[in-house]
Amino acid sequence: MDRRGPIHVKFGDRSYDVRIDHFPADSLVDTLVVAFESVRFKTRSIAVLVDEQVAVRSHTRVSAIVDALDERFPHVRTLLLAPGEASKSMSAVEATCRWLSVNRYDRNAAIVAIGGGATSDHAGFAASIYMRGIRFAIIPTTLLAMVDASVGGKTGVSLPMGKNLIGTYHQPSAVIADLGFLETLPARERAAGMAEVVKIGLVVDGSLFAKVERLGAAAYGDVIAEVVDDAVRAKVDVVMEDERENDRRASLNFGHTFGHGIESVFFPEVLHGEAVSLGIVAALALGQVLGVSDAALRKRVVSVLTVLGLPTNATPYLQPGIINRIEADKKRHLDGIRFVLVARPGEHVFYDVKFDELRSRLLPEVCQVLQGAS
Repeated sequence: MDRRGPIHVKFGDRSYDVRIDHFPADSLVDTLVVAFESVRFKTRSIAVLVDEQVAVRSHTRVSAIVDALDERFPHVRTLLLAPGEASKSMSAVEATCRWLSVNRYDRNAAIVAIGGGATSDHAGFAASIYMRGIRFAIIPTTLLAMVDASVGGKTGVSLPMGKNLIGTYHQPSAVIADLGFLETLPARERAAGMAEVVKIGLVVDGSLFAKVERLGAAAYGDVIAEVVDDAVRAKVDVVMEDERENDRRASLNFGHTFGHGIESVFFPEVLHGEAVSLGIVAALALGQVLGVSDAALRKRVVSVLTVLGLPTNATPYLQPGIINRIEADKKRHLDGIRFVLVARPGEHVFYDVKFDELRSRLLPEVCQVLQGAS
C-alpha cells in the first residue's frame, strides 16, 4: 500500500516501521499482527484506546479497525478517552491502568492507540508503566500526530504547572498513518498539524520547508502523503541519532518554548499547533534580537504560516505571565533555558538564556520586533 515503502526506525530490538497511506482495515490489522508477533511473546489481548471525538467523527473507519482486530485476536476491548489534553493527566492514566487490570490484560497484551497526539501520549505512557511495560502501536488520526507525536517514542502527561512534565521514552511496535482519517479532520486541526511540518523544515530539512513554501495551501491536497512522508523521514533521522534528546533531537523543540508557554495559558482558545506557530514567530524574533536570524526569514516564515491558515500575531500572547510558564518548562536548567534558533531553513543553533534576562530585556525586545518598532 505504501507509496514510498515503510520508514524503518532503527532502535535494535525496539525497531519498528512507520507506514503512511490509505489502508483498508484488514490490511492495517495484518500489519499490527506482524508487528506484535515479531517479538518473543505472542500477543492475544488488545486494548484499543480511542479518542472519543475520533470515535464519533470517524465512526465507520474506527469500527472497521476494531472489528478486524476482533477477528484476529481472542480478547479485544475498547476504551474511549477524553478528547485532546483532557486525557493527559495522571488521574486519566491511572483510570486506564485500572481498566486494563479489571479487564485482565497481562504483560503479553498490547495497546492500540487511535487518535491524535494526546491519545498516543496517554496510551504510550500507560503502556510503558502497566505491568512495568507492555507493547503498543499507534494509529494517528491527525496531521499533527502523524508527523510529530507518533514518531520517536516520547510519551507523557501534563501537570498544572506545565506540559509533559511526567513521561517516558517507550517506542511503539508500529505506527500506521492512515491518511483516510484526514478526510474528516476539521480544517483548523489540519492547519495545526502543518505547524509541525514547518518546524521540521526549518530546523532539520530546508528542502521540506521550500516544498511547503512552494505548495502553500495545495500541501493539503493530493500531495499530503508526500509531505507527511518527507516530514516523518526527517524526524526519524533525528530521533535515531538522539533518542533521548541529549543533543540533536532538542532542535525539534524549536517554537515550543514560547509555544508551550502560550498553550499553557491560553488553551483551549489556542490549539497546540497554533501555539507552535506563534512560538515559531516569537523564536524567529528572538533570533533577530540575538543576531542569529534576520527579518527577511521571519517575514518569509510568517507568509508561509499565514497561507497555511495558522495564526502569526504572537504579540498579544507574549505577556509577562508567559515567563512563569516557561520557567516550569521541562527543558529548563537551573536559572535559564535553552532556545532553539534558526539562521536559515535547515540550520539551527542552541542559545542559552537566563530567565531574568528573558523577563527584563529579551521579551520586551521580541515584542518590539514583532510590532515593527525596531
